[in-house]
Amino acid sequence: MRILQVCNKVPFPPKDGGSIAMFNLARGLAIEGNPVDILAMETHKHPASFNNSELPENITLETVFVETSIKPLKAAINLIFKRTPYNAERFISGSFARRLENLLKQKNYDIVQLEGLYLTPYIPVIRKNSSAKISLRSHNIENDIWKRLYKNEKSLIKKIYLYILYKRVLRMEKQTINEYDFLVPITYLDAVEYVKYGNKKPSKVIPTGIPAADIASELKVRGKRKLYFIGSLDWLPNQEGIMWFIKNVWPMLNHFYSHIEFHVAGRNAPEWFEKALGKPGIFFHGEVACARDFARGFDIMIVPLLSGGGMRVKIVEAMSLGKVIVTTTIGAEGLDLIPNYHAIITDSPADFATGVQVLMENTDFFIKLGENAIRFIRNNYTNRVLAGELANFYQANM
Repeated sequence: MRILQVCNKVPFPPKDGGSIAMFNLARGLAIEGNPVDILAMETHKHPASFNNSELPENITLETVFVETSIKPLKAAINLIFKRTPYNAERFISGSFARRLENLLKQKNYDIVQLEGLYLTPYIPVIRKNSSAKISLRSHNIENDIWKRLYKNEKSLIKKIYLYILYKRVLRMEKQTINEYDFLVPITYLDAVEYVKYGNKKPSKVIPTGIPAADIASELKVRGKRKLYFIGSLDWLPNQEGIMWFIKNVWPMLNHFYSHIEFHVAGRNAPEWFEKALGKPGIFFHGEVACARDFARGFDIMIVPLLSGGGMRVKIVEAMSLGKVIVTTTIGAEGLDLIPNYHAIITDSPADFATGVQVLMENTDFFIKLGENAIRFIRNNYTNRVLAGELANFYQANM
């Protein structure tokens, strides 16, 4: 099969959860003998920084610049006069549609795989210019993210705006049901939601995988254990979660350990967020060249999510490196993790701090969770196996 993968950001090099999810699947499909062309939106937040010679065999990548920056005036006009959510409208581009149309006319694709809800406005372009089957790869239930954000918001004005976004995204998701030919949710929880919304199309759950060669063979144990977080720092759920951790958990950890370290990395951190990290023991690294290399220098990954949806790719990648995870119930959603066996999962600030304290002091427990994490990823999230399952699903339903 020849596959066109359509992405709303540049997936290579894979530096965050979304790009890892997109590129790893493309790599797995290509290894299974399915050529993959990637058409991606280049934005100010996610600029293109790759050389075609770096791409694996059977993968091509080209980008089209799309202006997705948030414009207050456009946001206000959208709020008053339109029904499309502004966060979706920003990804609708005439130049991107024209390049997509040209590609579809130039090559005979079997599958066009759309990486997320905000690319579904391009379905009419695909239908008009190609006989390819359209697959919606759903990275999460988008409205869940905005629903949780509005419920957690304290400011009345922001709460109202987030509620409007939530309702508009929910409407968009429901209107998109069955407009595609195949549905590929990233978690079983999401698959159940799509059934509730009325999905009738063939569906296959394919989580994000990790290449077998990237899964650690053993756990590294250090005497002094350091905490870390890495993720997109312009994503509201990440900002919300880290602020919760710093306000509610970090003071307790500082009380336990005067020299404890928490290292934070990620792209596009707002100035206010970077300033909030300016506390003793917290180190901000900004965007790093390689997420995996960064993570290898630390021991315990903190994922304090209070909102969000889909699957936490950053947790899967960290576990593949043998890192021990402390997260919330929402952070662990969709991963089938067993608390205190694969990771520490708690929503209480005091229990969160206690979980970290146990990992700092109990080496046997630390080793147990780290080794269980590596085994869990190897048994359930090997990339080539998952890509092969998806290729077989496509072939069986063509």
